[in-house]
Amino acid sequence: MSFTILVTAVLAVQTPSGDSSAYLDAEARRLVAASRSRRETIDRSIIGYSTTMRERIGVGIRALRRDRLLYRRELALRITWRRDSVALIDVIGARQSVPAAAPKRTLPEDLKGDAGDYAFDPADDRMTIGFSARRDTTGQDSTRDSTRERGLEFQHPLAPGSEAHYRFATGDSSIVVFPDGRTIRLRELRIIPRRLDVRLLAGSFWIDEESHAVVRALVRPARAFDLEQDVGDDDDDIPGFVKPIRVEFRFLTIDYGLWEGRWWMPRLIAMDAVATAGSFLQMPMRYERVYSEYEVTGDTTMRRGARPPPATLADDSIARAACHEREDTEKISCRCREGTGRCQAFRVNIPTDTAALLSSTMLPPSFGADNDSLISAGEMEELTRAVGKMPAAPWQFGARPPRWGLARYNRIEALSLGARGTLDFGRLQLEGTGRIATSDAALDLETGLVRDNTTTRVRLAGYYRLAAVDPTARSLGIGNSLNALILGRDDGDYFRGTGAELTISPSVTVPQRFAVRVYAERQRPVEKQTDFSLPHLFNNDHLFRPNITADSADQLGAAVTFRTQRGIDPERNRWNADVTVDGGVGDFAFVRASSTLRMTAPLGRVAGAIELAGGMSAGRVPVQSYWYLGGPGTMRGYDGNAQRGDAFWRGRLELGNQWPAARLVLFTDVGSAGPRDHLSTAKLLAGVGVGASFLDGLVRVDVTRAVRSPTGWRVDFYSDAAL
Repeated sequence: MSFTILVTAVLAVQTPSGDSSAYLDAEARRLVAASRSRRETIDRSIIGYSTTMRERIGVGIRALRRDRLLYRRELALRITWRRDSVALIDVIGARQSVPAAAPKRTLPEDLKGDAGDYAFDPADDRMTIGFSARRDTTGQDSTRDSTRERGLEFQHPLAPGSEAHYRFATGDSSIVVFPDGRTIRLRELRIIPRRLDVRLLAGSFWIDEESHAVVRALVRPARAFDLEQDVGDDDDDIPGFVKPIRVEFRFLTIDYGLWEGRWWMPRLIAMDAVATAGSFLQMPMRYERVYSEYEVTGDTTMRRGARPPPATLADDSIARAACHEREDTEKISCRCREGTGRCQAFRVNIPTDTAALLSSTMLPPSFGADNDSLISAGEMEELTRAVGKMPAAPWQFGARPPRWGLARYNRIEALSLGARGTLDFGRLQLEGTGRIATSDAALDLETGLVRDNTTTRVRLAGYYRLAAVDPTARSLGIGNSLNALILGRDDGDYFRGTGAELTISPSVTVPQRFAVRVYAERQRPVEKQTDFSLPHLFNNDHLFRPNITADSADQLGAAVTFRTQRGIDPERNRWNADVTVDGGVGDFAFVRASSTLRMTAPLGRVAGAIELAGGMSAGRVPVQSYWYLGGPGTMRGYDGNAQRGDAFWRGRLELGNQWPAARLVLFTDVGSAGPRDHLSTAKLLAGVGVGASFLDGLVRVDVTRAVRSPTGWRVDFYSDAAL
């Protein structure tokens, strides 16, 4: 996976633009000019260096029950680099796996070829994350002010003429004191994009006041990458229900350390982002690379020299041919960069003891393990504070292309079709969704104003919509819609809600640890409007069950949910829990509290999972605020609304084989719901069955026998299972 982000660029001589609006203070103008002057030159005083490089990559997937780890890779190298010589790279640890499918650790593919990308030339004027020098960069060179990759061109904030794209301001300052009494003063240059453009960056550069070198960069794109908006026609073959496909960056950072009292060398490169598809898929992505244990040799008397002019295509071709001629005879590999007229020769040593590489103590910790970071706790805390201070998006109007083809199916609306659109004002987004039911032409309308910063998402909305009694059951999602249409089974229960709500939740780029909702709502009952389904075509007696008769109520209420999770690797113990407290006043005054605990663990050759949940209430609870048991999310083997009440408890136990890619699972569910004063005497529901689980429970098929009345067999297709 490639995360191509330009973080430095070579700057040509040019007087800063006369656009005074680009500089919010005179000090910012001075810092930009001084940094540009430095970047005109090149420092070849470093003759060689040795360093240890440790890197890890993790890609996960968020789901309602628990997060999962889809891909992980850890790498450790010892790099010995000498100018105008062959770089030596010793692999001291390497492993990768796909925990959700094939958890067995293996060596990364093409390890020998990839290792060369980590041996950098200190004189180079760019450092990229996930950018392979072996790609064709269409003639780009290290002195360009932007780089183009797959149609995206990133504008460097310090490039000549960047005043047309950015505004600058000075921020904080810091003084570093060394044991010998020497001090270095660092100054923050805040980078403020003029418009919402994924090709622009927002954030801060920390600049050494003495050398004017950028020693730390903390940035993110000015807005999220949107496949449809930024790539265009290339996404025509992507189904509409997975759009929009976006990547939200929390931060990208490069931090340099001062070695031998003179040379700034890269120390930390890190990225945190989340890719989203439609409204149902979120994939967190983290990247960390650390260089440590430097030994640097160089000529302290050598001055910075003028940067040589860009090489021609002919120069590049000659250098490439010369290096490739050496590959067979000297047993080396080549890394050639377009526009430089030179190639880096390197030799990779991969020990034959694969087991030692996979278990090396030099490897960084895997995601979900103890001490889960290459970044120290203090650094992470400082980084989190800095991310929170990053410049806000500029005010700017833009309209995203409307998303057509929203569709769902249930026994109230039959087929409901709609569209969603967004007006982007930079710091605020205005969202609108409209639907129409084919059963009775009832409209479903919602509009919301969203403020999303680096940590929190706040949304104020007004709506007239069909609401599910249990939002966590996803009754209005694609899974229940397919079950209703294809199997003739709608497990949801519904009412009509009209009102306004304020919701507060974490930004998509951070863990979803809480959710808050405050609302004023008129709630009204709705009736079943259709019995159409595929089974009904062949059997007129196959009918949907009636909908609940919701209480008419005008309510003012609130709900708060807290979530936590420990562990993400299926080869280790994992647990997660959530607690929800909600209530309302108005026609009904009540308060409810519920909690769910889920645990999974490897048990030798099998894996086990247990889930326990319960809830209790006080006051007079409306029917639409009862807890409901029935369906794959609560009680397998039973249809929706098999039992309901203002109190409940339930549990489930699962045992399956250890291989997460495809599991055969045995399970049982038990539970009951009813009046809180008589819950102990309520009828017990119980089901046992067998299921097939794929990708660590992301896809699940169960066959269940309800063993307590009403008994019967039931097949469920759903996602996000315990195992």
